[in-house]
Amino acid sequence: MPRHRPHRMYPGALLAQEACSYQGATELLSRLRGRFAVVIHSDRDCSNVLPKTGGRVQSDLAYKFLCTNMREDELVTGQGNAKLRRSIELVHASLQPDLILVLSTCPTVMIGDNVVNVARKAARDLGIRVEAEVTHGLKPRSPAEILDTVYTLLARASRPTLAARQDRVNLVGVSLQPEERAELDAGFAALGLTVNAVLNERSGLDDFLRAADAGWLIHPGPDMLVGLRKVALEQWQQQSIEVPLPVGVAATDRFWQAIAEATGRPAAAVLGLPGREVAVAAIAGFRQQWADKPLRVAYNVGSVRSFDLRRIAQEELGELPLFDELGFTTAIFIQGPQDEANWQRVARVLHDLHVDRPFCLFPATSSLRQMLSRSAYDVFYGAGFLRDQLSQRGIPLLQHGDVRLGWLQVPRVLATVDRALRDTFYQTFQEHAQLPDDSDAVARLVLPSQMVAASAT
Repeated sequence: MPRHRPHRMYPGALLAQEACSYQGATELLSRLRGRFAVVIHSDRDCSNVLPKTGGRVQSDLAYKFLCTNMREDELVTGQGNAKLRRSIELVHASLQPDLILVLSTCPTVMIGDNVVNVARKAARDLGIRVEAEVTHGLKPRSPAEILDTVYTLLARASRPTLAARQDRVNLVGVSLQPEERAELDAGFAALGLTVNAVLNERSGLDDFLRAADAGWLIHPGPDMLVGLRKVALEQWQQQSIEVPLPVGVAATDRFWQAIAEATGRPAAAVLGLPGREVAVAAIAGFRQQWADKPLRVAYNVGSVRSFDLRRIAQEELGELPLFDELGFTTAIFIQGPQDEANWQRVARVLHDLHVDRPFCLFPATSSLRQMLSRSAYDVFYGAGFLRDQLSQRGIPLLQHGDVRLGWLQVPRVLATVDRALRDTFYQTFQEHAQLPDDSDAVARLVLPSQMVAASAT
């Protein structure tokens, strides 16, 4: 679907796959652990989106998602607010959750039900924690905005319990493997900081409820988590720190330098950790090994919808500094419509991000093969389901999840990159490309700076 609207979140939001905010919120909440209940203020058809969110629903209660089951006659006669209030009372009485969340849907938004006001009055009258958010599919929203909405909704229930919070940090939005978390913990310890909470898709309600007990909110940028940052500052006096994804050496250095500068601590304390020397040596060895061959990567954006800031930070370009550090020449392949307005819009987004690399738009997965050739690229960095397209061109695939965070993970990442570069399996077959249904898609590579300059004349 073409995206023509301006966006308040961050420059790259126009390139992300948008979604219904209600469906996105239920997807995020279904994975969250804890004793909380979600009241969906809706007819039963909208509540049926739940089985389509994927994955198993995590819950510490007998029921996690409940619906007000609005009937047509109740919708048209204005009984929604009263039925929602009664539903909150029943959920509280039967389940005794630590938190009740209320989500609206398209029908209840169109008739003007005020879920926020109903939730506020119920919380006051019953002496319980109830938070509500207006969600619907009438105006699709970017994954970054949906993530911010859900995290802000959960965090509003948090209250500070500690007086001394300046040495505690919240790390928000980034999914972490155990070895990545261990390295980050060691780095924070070297700076005299402690991780108060990691807020991501694997978190529990207790993580969000203690979010107020920190002095700093750390998250990838640029300009993401607008709502959560506002709550953190106004309610908890918590300062925010935007950081790059710590991939490779240079970006990991900038990650720790940004935190050290903001918190007033010496960066040398963490930059001197032994893991950095290992990473520097690994990158030097990789570049020397491939010094005689120009390396070229096709970098994929926009083919997968994700609510992980690790994936969508910097418009999914968070890992780009690693490929620069390894000496790759990069072209960006963005899935999206090829109308001229979208070409101009994408060029301006990349220009705002100071990413002046050749980019290509491909309207559908099946048209990607038309944009690629074996002689132009050594490896494709992108979503795993695109392997079929790449095999027709004999181009190895390096998947998004293959890049890990931190210095200690660099040798492992480089070993994976090296294997991809040496992969010749598909090159044993003749290069071919079956024509897709949209075979009129145009193969075109342009520089953002050239398009922006041309549009200005």
